[in-house]
Amino acid sequence: MGARVGLFSLLLGGVCAQLEVMVDSPVAAQLGSQALLPCTFTVANAPISPEYLAVHWYFQGQELASYDDSLSISRPGVSMDTEQLASGNASLVLHNVTVSEQGAYRCLVIHSPDRGEQSLYLAVLAVPTVAIPSKAVLRGEPNLLKCSVSGFHPADIAVTWLRAGEVLPASPLPAPQRNPDGTFNVSSSLTFQPTEQDQGVAFSCQVQHAALPRGALQTDFQLVFGVSPMVNIHAPTFVQGKAQVLMCDVKGFYPEAIAVNWLLNGVRTEAPRVNPNGTFNLESFYQFKPVAESEGAEISCEVQHETLSRPIVRSVRVHLEYEGTQVSVIVLLVSGTVSALAVAGVAFFLYKRSRAARQMFTASDIVGPKVWVPGEYVSLVCIGYHCSAGTEATWAKCQNEELMPIARGDPSGSDGEEQPLVPINSLYKVQTQMLPLDKGSATLATTLMFRVRSPEDLGARYQCCFISKDGRTLSTKEFGDYTLRPSAQTQGPAVDPAAARPAEE
Repeated sequence: MGARVGLFSLLLGGVCAQLEVMVDSPVAAQLGSQALLPCTFTVANAPISPEYLAVHWYFQGQELASYDDSLSISRPGVSMDTEQLASGNASLVLHNVTVSEQGAYRCLVIHSPDRGEQSLYLAVLAVPTVAIPSKAVLRGEPNLLKCSVSGFHPADIAVTWLRAGEVLPASPLPAPQRNPDGTFNVSSSLTFQPTEQDQGVAFSCQVQHAALPRGALQTDFQLVFGVSPMVNIHAPTFVQGKAQVLMCDVKGFYPEAIAVNWLLNGVRTEAPRVNPNGTFNLESFYQFKPVAESEGAEISCEVQHETLSRPIVRSVRVHLEYEGTQVSVIVLLVSGTVSALAVAGVAFFLYKRSRAARQMFTASDIVGPKVWVPGEYVSLVCIGYHCSAGTEATWAKCQNEELMPIARGDPSGSDGEEQPLVPINSLYKVQTQMLPLDKGSATLATTLMFRVRSPEDLGARYQCCFISKDGRTLSTKEFGDYTLRPSAQTQGPAVDPAAARPAEE
């Protein structure tokens, strides 16, 4: 409702003059919008004379704007239309309203010899944003769901949890936390143990707040029944001054979104490795070259997943050996579909080499699963060591003594960022990565991923060939040591592809 104030002047010279100032209060404005602070006035029995008129606006004891023959603005972001003063309109406009501008404002009007003033209150409203950070739960176990409400003002708010429209008991709402811009955040928690009966049921987080046009905002969702990952870390023998590799094996998780971090003495060493959508197993590799000061250092693999209330961390301690094997390096992700993926454990490749031979190119054997099932995915990995600039890797399939090129993998460069598994054709995907070692030397890792087909892969062998910049063949490796096992839809015993190949002359 408007507050109407009438102020009367003193009797001067036997003439009774009257000045009346009117405002509407309170005024509500959305955060970031334009707010109009209405202030109008009338002069009884006389027209408004600009030469006798002055207007002043105040906020928290400070003058914002004034008019006395001309307009003076004391604070950025405010304006007043002086052409409206003659018709009795002294309203003030605030542009891009902030929370700090909420409060009481004073409008002072002087029409000599009379003066009048009135105060009004500005309330700044900010609409809340509602989000469910994770919908994943573990079946038959106590779970914690959170509803995050952010960016609202004022602080008073109510959050209600619903299941199929029925109110659920939730934890008491904590005190909202203030943001730097003056808005607030709060998180409501629901602890419960889901069962099969909760599958496909609509859950809701309902928020009631003064800034909402209809008073309430509701976010509906369904539970995602997930599986927590199993995490293991595998480490080689640490040799001072030799580049080596550690593997973090993450398996059996759902849903697919996951992040793997490597930490050295608790400090993250690189950006998180995020598993692509549609994959449910992941192997992350971390290159590490210990020095004398690395003795006793802790290397950790940290896994973050929707089903985890806190990250899983697996750690190893560095204990140096000064003689022995040299461990080669690789940092890559090998992933595939959980229900149809047989990814071989990527081995650590250990090489005993003399000092004179350490910079010569070598290649690992192709590593892959020993059992293949039609319809499932397999990944084959081959690594070239001490590669010069421009080295490339190619893949080919050999069947019935016919060699069929598959793909050429261009290394991603010297920055160590791996390429994604990109489709080369409708059947195969290839990922390559070049990792720098010493000056002028690098490791090239290449992965071939495909779905096993029968009888197309019966008796097939796969080749990985490393080629130098000038076209020379540096090394060719072949993989055929696997057994083709019938899928659930087929019958018959497993087939050794070696037995299926024609006898060599």
